[in-house]
Amino acid sequence: MDGFTSRVRTFDAFPKVDSQHTVRSQRGGFSTLMTIFVGLLIVWVEIGGFLGGYVDRQFTVDDEIKSNLFINVDMLVAMPCEFLHTNVLDLTRDRYLAGETLNFEGLNFFIPEGFKINNPNDAHDTPELDEIMRESMRAEFRIEGARINEGAPACHIFGSIPVNQVKGDFHITAKGYGYRDRAHVPVEALNFTHLIQEFSFGEFYPFINNPLDATGKTTEENLQAYKYHTKVVPTLYQRLGLIIDTNQYALTESQHVCNIKDPNKLDIPGIYFRYDFEPIKLIIIERRLPFIQFVAKLATILGGLLILAGYLYRLYDRLLGILFGKKYVEKNTERKSGGLLDNDVKESFQDI
Repeated sequence: MDGFTSRVRTFDAFPKVDSQHTVRSQRGGFSTLMTIFVGLLIVWVEIGGFLGGYVDRQFTVDDEIKSNLFINVDMLVAMPCEFLHTNVLDLTRDRYLAGETLNFEGLNFFIPEGFKINNPNDAHDTPELDEIMRESMRAEFRIEGARINEGAPACHIFGSIPVNQVKGDFHITAKGYGYRDRAHVPVEALNFTHLIQEFSFGEFYPFINNPLDATGKTTEENLQAYKYHTKVVPTLYQRLGLIIDTNQYALTESQHVCNIKDPNKLDIPGIYFRYDFEPIKLIIIERRLPFIQFVAKLATILGGLLILAGYLYRLYDRLLGILFGKKYVEKNTERKSGGLLDNDVKESFQDI
């Protein structure tokens, strides 16, 4: 049994030193205290990280086709509601009269505080998991297809439009432009100055920020056309069993003054939202390390800390010896009694 024990000690990664072969000093005590403090700090940080988890982002192929996807709209256009025509046209040539589900409310035009007017809409950051979970309050518009006070100078358009998950566009034009209509709005009455309070895809979460939210464009041109091109990416957020299935989009925009007198060019003033769905899906999940993996990681870090602290202390001691000499290094040190030399000294004194 003793032979087996001695062989096992040969493979000891951290060989022990007998107490009589060690030297105690103020520097060594301070080094030990610092090592313990750093070790406790690492343990505290790692336990907090283990309990809080980490955010994992993955891209996967989106193999789900939703036939009941919604476009959520809440905007104000500086024209009377009775002048406006809304429509959705997608890649399948399926035309949907958005005015049947959208609500039109006549108001006076005004610009609320905090809106970004005539600024490039380049805020395309992916919302963080904490932000989504905090703002994920689902809502629905209470009314559908209502028309209120249409004769007012501006029109508040709001509601949700069911669309197919294919490439298409939702546009707002004036009556008599682009479509045959019994009414025809005079050119001098056209004004596509607009404010966008909400423009999103999927379930309606009014507190989640989107690139077009709280933005607007103003113009003095009657034949102005605004075009917003969106690339929609389905996004799934998940934390502790709570799932938020939504969509985010990147945006590019353009604007120009139309030339309606050219018969060879189909150029219609209005506000156009063109959308295309990417074939990928972003999944953002909060995960937590398995407990065994966490313990192994913590043990590895603490073991590495002890080894590093030993190397640093010996390096510091050697530098002091080079700079100030051996006597300075051995000052204020204490060696424990014991060992062969101490026993021989004691025996010699006893013989005397």
